[in-house]
Amino acid sequence: MGNFLHHHQLDEDLSLNDYRYLMKQTHLTPHVIQGWYREFLSICPNGHLNKNQFIKFYKELENSSTKNVENIAENVFQAFDHNGNHRIDFKEFLIAYALTSTGEPVDKLHYTFTLFDKDQSQTIELIEMIEILKKLFTITRNEIKECSPECVAYDIFRILDLDHNQSISKEEFINGCLQNQAIRNVLSPFECNYPPRK
Repeated sequence: MGNFLHHHQLDEDLSLNDYRYLMKQTHLTPHVIQGWYREFLSICPNGHLNKNQFIKFYKELENSSTKNVENIAENVFQAFDHNGNHRIDFKEFLIAYALTSTGEPVDKLHYTFTLFDKDQSQTIELIEMIEILKKLFTITRNEIKECSPECVAYDIFRILDLDHNQSISKEEFINGCLQNQAIRNVLSPFECNYPPRK
């Protein structure tokens, strides 16, 4: 890493501390981080993505022209915007995207929970799950025609809502998804094998 830092003028892009922080959080190499940073700045030279810029960038990353991908991108934007300033800086973006694309299952599920928890109540209500499943099913062209998002949401709630309080806590969500691959395939838009093939 020392040689890389001397041969490339990274301080013109990110600070050395930023590189160290991002390497620790994402497990990416400095070269990959620098590539992402340049791509990020080509889209938003001021260093922050607003919602519209993010949706455009997200659609390109997902390689999708589906109109409904904009709906899910709005929810993903909310999940990525940790400090709630309605903008995403490079560090927020890269950590979130790296975790959801290549991260450990638990890390991905933390982000997926945030995606479903639209009102940020730290629980997922049935209506929240139905809304997101409708979008996910449209975007991923779900082929399970006999199962509506409502039916799938009710089935998932029966399994994950262990204390039967009509909401799913983060712990219930993560543990349930880790123990049930079928549910995880449906709920996590960041799984590589999503949607499940039979």
